[in-house]
Amino acid sequence: MIYEMGEVLLRLGILSSIFGAFFSFINGRIAKVSLLVVIISVFLSNAILLYSLLSSDFSLLYVINYTSRDLPLFYKFTAWWGGQAGSLMFWLFILSFYSIFTFKTLERFSLFFVMQTFLFFLILATYPANPFERLPISAPDGRGLNPLLQNVWMAVHPPLLYLGYVGTTFPIAFLLDSKENYVRFWTVISWAFLTLGILLGGRWAYLELGWGGYWAWDPVENASLFPWITLNSALHTFYLYRMGSHKLWFFNLIFLSFILSIVGTFLTRSGIVESVHAFAFSDIGHYFLAYISVVFAFWVISNLYFLISERKIPRPKRVYPKFTRGFYLAISNYVWIVILIIVLIGTFYPIITEFILGVQMSVGKDFYTYATAPFFALVLILSLLSLEATWDKPKILPKSGIIISSILISAILSIFARNLFLFVGLFVSLFSLFGLMILIRKKGWIPSNIAHLGLALTALGIVLSWNLGKKHEMPFKPMETKNFFIFDLKHLGWQEYKGKNYEGVYAVLNVSLFGFDLGDIRAERRRYLPSEEVTSEAGILPLIPFGDLYAVIQGAEDDGTFYYEIYFNPGIQLVWIGPIIIALGGLIGLLAKGRI
Repeated sequence: MIYEMGEVLLRLGILSSIFGAFFSFINGRIAKVSLLVVIISVFLSNAILLYSLLSSDFSLLYVINYTSRDLPLFYKFTAWWGGQAGSLMFWLFILSFYSIFTFKTLERFSLFFVMQTFLFFLILATYPANPFERLPISAPDGRGLNPLLQNVWMAVHPPLLYLGYVGTTFPIAFLLDSKENYVRFWTVISWAFLTLGILLGGRWAYLELGWGGYWAWDPVENASLFPWITLNSALHTFYLYRMGSHKLWFFNLIFLSFILSIVGTFLTRSGIVESVHAFAFSDIGHYFLAYISVVFAFWVISNLYFLISERKIPRPKRVYPKFTRGFYLAISNYVWIVILIIVLIGTFYPIITEFILGVQMSVGKDFYTYATAPFFALVLILSLLSLEATWDKPKILPKSGIIISSILISAILSIFARNLFLFVGLFVSLFSLFGLMILIRKKGWIPSNIAHLGLALTALGIVLSWNLGKKHEMPFKPMETKNFFIFDLKHLGWQEYKGKNYEGVYAVLNVSLFGFDLGDIRAERRRYLPSEEVTSEAGILPLIPFGDLYAVIQGAEDDGTFYYEIYFNPGIQLVWIGPIIIALGGLIGLLAKGRI
């Protein structure tokens, strides 16, 4: 009976969304009551789903597919967003949660936009991805949660991404009602959560996938980058918008952020791209395509309306003098759009080739790396110059000392590595970092300086880890010692053990440098029950601030010989710290209005 109630609540939410969207232009009070009914319906239906997961009610197909009796309680909770239907319910939960905070400020267009978003996702959760689909009798046990998702970082990563994705609903909603302050607030919130979500996704990949990296330019990884790029550009364009220019740019960046959030969700859930992050192929993709088409049409019509209204009431265009802050911000818009286009082309290339040639062809990581790297470098340079310049005083180059010191340090490190890309990457990231340090000393820890400092640190970490990293496959017999790079590794042995829902074995490598003991690396292999899937849990020895020693078990023999893949990832800590500083700078900026 309780699950029938869950379905009734979802259908009530659909009717209330239609009702609220209709009355949003006629009677705001009735529309607000409808929104309240939707919020309550979503909260109660999610509570029912969560109850079924935590109580292991195997009469629900969703519970069977994503939990088991021996699954730890924490992961039974995270199964809420671990599957297709549950993740859509979680999306609705966040949209309802956000709607509580915006309840008093929603008016006409913004209220309509939020209601139509509710309507679409409620239709998905009610029909093609119903979480309350039942069996006639209860199953004895479930299949368990995907072992790759049984990781604390993966438990936090999707909610943060959803907080970012769902948040893009509100900047465009409030922009339609011309509430600029709310637009800025929700743009920062969405951007900050996406920043942290992407960071934790990289951390999960680093720990769980066992390849020593954190970003593979996977299609679903790229999908999270789409709205982040447009939101990031919109945050910078806001200052031009506030100065009376780039209004159409700002509108389009905000609207694109919402559309690209939906596109990213479509990529993840339709199954049209192969990814370790994606759900299986599903008819739900047709619903997304229809909705994206409708929203895209509305976007085009809105642009036409804007252009027509601008012609009727011509306004003098503001022109920023060359090499001033406005000039640099305007140029950076084009650079970000070029990066977005490159990533979009690479991501959708398999779909394009299948449509044209009948076979899917994909581009490799090198395509993205070499195609985007020059533009990311340009972004770093433009960021520093825009911060140093003013709105009326040009700034072409920073102090010569910054340039000279960046060149010297980059040249010294690159000579030994014999890597031209390393030299360019180091020069640009150090150039930005040194310039920001001087800027902070002059102007203090204002939000924009903090955020861009995080960007420079992230760039430096990426350059170091991608260009100076070491990797080697090594077999070890019991108590055998071998040399890797500048380290001595000793295989201390292995031990079998049993977790709550898996059987595992861990092996230990002791690490020393010039005779000094640095610590141990503990790597694991697990076999999960009842799926029988095997995972590798990377062993990591942080050598702060120099990087990580990273080991993955590739296999073992009966005589105790273990085969490892060993990595040294220099500067990797900067990759984790930088994005946190970026998001922190943005959030502090909400409390420091007007300071950039």
